[in-house]
Amino acid sequence: MLKTALLSIALAAASLVPSAHAATAWDEAVSGDLSNVGLTPNGVSMTAGSNFVVGTTGRSVQGIVDRDYFTFTIAAGFQLDALLVLPGSTFLGPESISFIAFQAGPQFTVSPTSNSPEGLLGYWLYGPNDLGLDILQQMGSSPGAVGFFGALPAGTYSVWIQETGTGVANYNFDFQVSQVPEPGTALFMAAGLAALGWRARKR
Repeated sequence: MLKTALLSIALAAASLVPSAHAATAWDEAVSGDLSNVGLTPNGVSMTAGSNFVVGTTGRSVQGIVDRDYFTFTIAAGFQLDALLVLPGSTFLGPESISFIAFQAGPQFTVSPTSNSPEGLLGYWLYGPNDLGLDILQQMGSSPGAVGFFGALPAGTYSVWIQETGTGVANYNFDFQVSQVPEPGTALFMAAGLAALGWRARKR
């Protein structure tokens, strides 16, 4: 009986969650090179589910830096839950730095040569050890940034990606967006679990 009740609650909760998708939000090989200027970032569409952003960054032997900037909006009722560094991302060695940062708003106004995280919402120096992992919380807790905790709520954000080494480094990110759980759904689940706990104690 207890197993049946648990299954009923799980199925009911699942029916309240919309199905998510997985799609490429931007692939530089297909959509073109992302902007190299923070004040004029490309707009990238993000919807519920996995949103893949794929590109390259680095520095030429002549010293020309390829920075990538884009902006995206999380719609009302949704949130950015995770940012995964996917396999396919490559790195130029221990002397280089792979860098990703967020700023609130539709432009990236923090200077890339300021050497200061002031004004950044969050950032992270990602590397081979981050492959397959979610780095969103590390970004929110990096020193000197404005900072955030948990999922990023609805709003407009800008992203800066850069590799400092000489050469070309690939990046492959998954921006995972989900619908914010409705209070009614959370209460339903809590009440059901509480009832099951009470029933288990009576046995």
